[in-house]
Amino acid sequence: GINAEYGRQKIVSNKIVQTTSFFFERYTLRIPSSRKSSLHKKQWYQRRVRGVQKERSASERMVVSVVVLLSLIGYVRGGGVVPCPKSPSVDDIDPGDTAWLVFASALVLLMTPGLAFFYGGLVKSKNILNTLMLSFSAMGLIVLHWVLFGYSFAFAPGSSIFGSFKWGGLYKVGVLPSVDYGPTIPHIAHMNFELMFAIITPALISGGIVERVKFKSYIIFIFLWSTFVYDTMVHWMWSTWTEYRSDGTCYQHNGWLRDFGALDYAGGMVIHVSSGFSALVAAAMVGKRVGYDPKNAPIPGNVPFVLLGSALLWFGWLGFNGGSAGKSGGANGIAAIALANTSISGAVAFLTWLLVDVAIRKQPSAVGAATGAIIGLVCVTPASGFIDPAYAIIFGFVGAGLSYLSMRLKKVIKLDDSLDVFYCHGVGGMVGSFMTGLFANGDGGVGAFFGNPKQIGIQVAAILITIALSTILTALILLVLKKTIGLTLDSHIIEQGIDQQVHGEKHSMEDDIKEALSQLTVQEALPELTNALPTGPIHYRPWEFDNY
Repeated sequence: GINAEYGRQKIVSNKIVQTTSFFFERYTLRIPSSRKSSLHKKQWYQRRVRGVQKERSASERMVVSVVVLLSLIGYVRGGGVVPCPKSPSVDDIDPGDTAWLVFASALVLLMTPGLAFFYGGLVKSKNILNTLMLSFSAMGLIVLHWVLFGYSFAFAPGSSIFGSFKWGGLYKVGVLPSVDYGPTIPHIAHMNFELMFAIITPALISGGIVERVKFKSYIIFIFLWSTFVYDTMVHWMWSTWTEYRSDGTCYQHNGWLRDFGALDYAGGMVIHVSSGFSALVAAAMVGKRVGYDPKNAPIPGNVPFVLLGSALLWFGWLGFNGGSAGKSGGANGIAAIALANTSISGAVAFLTWLLVDVAIRKQPSAVGAATGAIIGLVCVTPASGFIDPAYAIIFGFVGAGLSYLSMRLKKVIKLDDSLDVFYCHGVGGMVGSFMTGLFANGDGGVGAFFGNPKQIGIQVAAILITIALSTILTALILLVLKKTIGLTLDSHIIEQGIDQQVHGEKHSMEDDIKEALSQLTVQEALPELTNALPTGPIHYRPWEFDNY
């Protein structure tokens, strides 16, 4: 029927019906004609069962499950006729909204260096520079990708499945506002804000394959992954465009997951679930680190880097979630709520992880507490603009608790996800996206606890679709790279240090000093030490003690 409040029709998607019919025809048993004998029917049935069982692969079963879930939901909320918005004008630009979005963009950009330091502090000291470069390289490569065609693929008018080249090279993306992506901000400001998301998302994957992936293979991978996975997910979830028809009416088109009713305020599925599962697939295909032992986690090379990185990420996350209100005005109440929810969930997760560490390990781990804060920020991301601040406490507590429990499974899974990208972003993103279907109560959507139980099924289906797209395409991209230029560094390069062997640089002279001292005999070392000691009377001065 017609939804008077939103002025759009709720329609059953013909594509879903057709796809469902195809799979049911393929996987169900059609009974032969009644004129045939019972023995013939039995033999036909047995052959048919054996044939179906052989045809079903793991990927096909996943697709069938998703299709059935979509069918059980009952309908897809398609776009519809809407009142025509007035033509955009420069006079519509609001200085406050624009200033906030520009500042939020800078905050989100700061998250990529923060991620680099966070990851860099967790690896061995001889591989810190390489780990930093895996994140920093996205700041150059993805900017070019986004400007040339990435933004157009993600947001330009097209179909509900794919974008288009209409805004390639930022054609017609300028100061004039967009009626669909913020009527009070310049269109170029929206492009720039979304660019910062596009930069950090593929960089997240690097944490699953650090300390053994080839640098050139990684560069090609994140370019292809951004094109085929990230741009597609953004278009499905966040794209919308108004079609002005010749009869004077306007029709609102959306990406198909947005039409479907999936809720993802700032990237729980688009960013965290997709990158988390892609990192898990990448870890499996690149292989394990040299000497990897799932029972004995390696010691982080620089814990202060970890804390610095987590602080920068938290700071940038305020723009990450708060700036996502730009499409509804920018500097408004939704942005304020998103900011509050971000810090509340992060703080609760920080404390939860700290308390669990004390209860289990008897020690408050700095690395663990920083990790917990990041998980809390991840978990609340899909709901930050949809929930009341009190519920952010639940998101932080549940997200940290379930992610902590999932990390206990590392010994069972036995995949070398080096820096726990899947357990932080994959699990945290799934938990947050599912809970959004329960607690959402904002202008963008309503969850099960507030009168819309169907939202749970919609969120589950959208999560499964995100997992399917990201894992399948990631595996295909990496398979091609593995068969052509390879994915894994040689063992001797890894053992000698990737920083020196790949980049020709070192982050400090500490390793050189240790190596030089290890080669000195006692007889050679004693004269050096004797010459370093002061001569004459020694007066104890604490402020000079470090000189000796």
